[in-house]
Amino acid sequence: MPDETEVIQPLSVIDVLDRLEENVQRGEIPGMQTFPTGFRALDRRIGGGLRQGDLLLLGGSEGAGKTTFAFQLARNIAASKQCLVLYFCYEHSEDDLLLRLLSIESVEQTVTGELQGLRAADLRPRLLQASRSRGTFTRELSRDPLGRRALQRLEDYGEYFKVMKASASLTDTNSIQAVVDDCRRQTDKDVMVVVDYLQKMPLRVEGATEDERIGRITENLKELALSRAVPVVAIVAADKHGLEARRLRSYHLRGSSSLLYEADIILIMNEKSRIVSRQAVDLTEFKVATMSNWVVFSIEKNRSGRDLVDFQLRKLFSYGLFDPSGDSVPEPLFDERVYTE
Repeated sequence: MPDETEVIQPLSVIDVLDRLEENVQRGEIPGMQTFPTGFRALDRRIGGGLRQGDLLLLGGSEGAGKTTFAFQLARNIAASKQCLVLYFCYEHSEDDLLLRLLSIESVEQTVTGELQGLRAADLRPRLLQASRSRGTFTRELSRDPLGRRALQRLEDYGEYFKVMKASASLTDTNSIQAVVDDCRRQTDKDVMVVVDYLQKMPLRVEGATEDERIGRITENLKELALSRAVPVVAIVAADKHGLEARRLRSYHLRGSSSLLYEADIILIMNEKSRIVSRQAVDLTEFKVATMSNWVVFSIEKNRSGRDLVDFQLRKLFSYGLFDPSGDSVPEPLFDERVYTE
């Protein structure tokens, strides 16, 4: 029988140049598109935004707001209509994600600088009320100016944002790739993928350890990003030591060795009140209370710029979002790699 193994032929640099010229003339340059995340402090530090083929891994201490940040980032890119965003969530239903989104879209700043909006907790009673009265949820929501604003904003970009309740037994990287390919066939839009979260993704490898399984999944996500020229953002869980550590770092992520190798960007979230250096700052109760409203983001790997840099964002968790206008952290931070307090 003839050998059916596909032989991969290398290209001369002249062939590569010719192919690139053909793509340029068609207006197609795979891997060159950049998508700003809507968080200026992040975009400035990663070269303007997420690139096609990038794999961004997002880790964080418990309660820091990993899903809140990832979902808001996805919303920002969808709302800009730069590309179609696919959000695969292993922990929340499509209905829960919709209520989060409506809460985000209801928020506006008053003339006094304060924020007003509808919390997701405010939306659930309205949903129940509409169900009991056999009315419609959108009609119930439209009676409130904030709800009406949220629906109008959602209508503007809703077709660019697709959400899916993923299955921990069925939704693997092959399934996600199939959805990406299907979206590409149906539209001419670029695509971005968000996975919430990586350790929930199914992969059964006989005799593999948990770290090996996570490593394989991470490799598959990176391959998806490269082969389909899509940015991929994945939330990653911390290991036991990371949950106990005062400051979570990239090496605390479960399956950290493979994660560190495959990722283009690693972003770690920590509660600011926990990681400000107590040797350098006199932490009064008031200062601790104020800092508890902030989360510090550390870029621990960055193939497109500087790494080991920090910025901070203010929590607005009542409305399911972060204030996107945060920037550098003025206080010195605790670093167990340098000293122990």
